[in-house]
Amino acid sequence: MSSKPWFRKSRSLSELLRPPRGFALTKAGTVFFSFLTAVIIVAMLTGNNLIFLIIAFLLSFMVVSGIESEMNIRHLDVDRSPSPEIYAGMPGEIFYSIRNPKQDSARLVLHDGGKINIAHIPRGVRKVFRQKRTFSRRGRHLLGNVTIFTTYPYGLFRKSITFDMEDPVIVFPAPIPCSPAVFAGNSGEGGGSGIESVSHVRAYVPGDALSSIVWKKQHLGLVSRVSQGGGGSGSVLVLHPGGDLEQKLGQAAFLVLEWWKSGVSFGISANSHFSGLGASMAHKAAVLKVLALLDRLGEPGIGNFPKGCHVVHI
Repeated sequence: MSSKPWFRKSRSLSELLRPPRGFALTKAGTVFFSFLTAVIIVAMLTGNNLIFLIIAFLLSFMVVSGIESEMNIRHLDVDRSPSPEIYAGMPGEIFYSIRNPKQDSARLVLHDGGKINIAHIPRGVRKVFRQKRTFSRRGRHLLGNVTIFTTYPYGLFRKSITFDMEDPVIVFPAPIPCSPAVFAGNSGEGGGSGIESVSHVRAYVPGDALSSIVWKKQHLGLVSRVSQGGGGSGSVLVLHPGGDLEQKLGQAAFLVLEWWKSGVSFGISANSHFSGLGASMAHKAAVLKVLALLDRLGEPGIGNFPKGCHVVHI
């Protein structure tokens, strides 16, 4: 059996020896401890019992402050969830859900790439906060630990608790405006009559395009039309090698978003991957994820697309 690498051992040892709380004096705390030190020196030089009594009071005050600040953060429960759609170079939202099941928490500062000031969290109540984060590049990112600070109750020192968290984030390419007409191949590529027909209706699924909803049947519950055939049956974006990869992916992201907003079925073909056609929110997210994780472009391996779809080449 192979032994664990030395750097993993040292990392585990450092984590084991790491103090459970971060600690730092505030300006008020520095003044307090300076005064306490001066009183101790005077008491030792004079032997005055009253001064020793003052020292005992100051020490008890410090102990109470430490206990209160510990209870303020000890039982905190923190969850973090990134927004489902974050684009490179554009502010995206990160959501934080915080709860203290034991008691109220006050004067908290959450630090995770930025700072969120939290005035008060009632006991047992889960409150949600959010902040903007900007990622400079597309692709897969890993969010690190979350730290919460507090100066409660007397502001003598800043105590912190760190939550070991690793949340993956897929950052989509930044959309670059373009017109599909610039890249379009033959309009009728793939065949088709150019007339869209409705094959049937089905129960509404969250994410279906609003244009497909049959609003007149609301008394039966929302239903959606399912279309087939015709030149309007969908659009396929084909990505070819060459040129600026990031610009192509940005233009592809823009077209995907435009088609989704229009309620048009769409798909992409890149390398040997074909996403299929769809118009739901889940399909849009899956297509954007493929674009986010592409590191190279080769010749597209699929040339036969559904009948009647409109093909756009980049």
